[in-house]
Amino acid sequence: MENMQQTVLNLHIWPVAALTLLVGVNLAVVLMQRDDRALEKYLRIQAIAWITLMSMIVFTGASIMAYLHLDFTVKIWLMIAAAVALSFLELRRHLALKRAKAGSDCFAAARRLFTRYYLFEMLWLLMVGGLAPAIS
Repeated sequence: MENMQQTVLNLHIWPVAALTLLVGVNLAVVLMQRDDRALEKYLRIQAIAWITLMSMIVFTGASIMAYLHLDFTVKIWLMIAAAVALSFLELRRHLALKRAKAGSDCFAAARRLFTRYYLFEMLWLLMVGGLAPAIS
């Protein structure tokens, strides 16, 4: 029984770690990529990976709650809030990308917005991931 719990928790932690890594890479790409068209293409393609990882996190989190018969604790409410916040930030980033035209001045403003959104996403991931073991 203990092995099963550890396996289920590992299935939840690895996508969170992968999403944190993806957000870090995206932040680095936004800061280092100078070609607006290449950045736009990259951000559109990586959105699929982001959605996949976020879906895995939500599915495994719901499975853990069902398997372990967990009640809604502060930790779980924080994780749900983080999932909603991350989804909201990513949606806002995607809408800003759709509105911005590569090669124009508005893309420079969008680039700053992308950086801010990725920093907020990283903050949410590190906050919930770092505080989750300490909160009961």
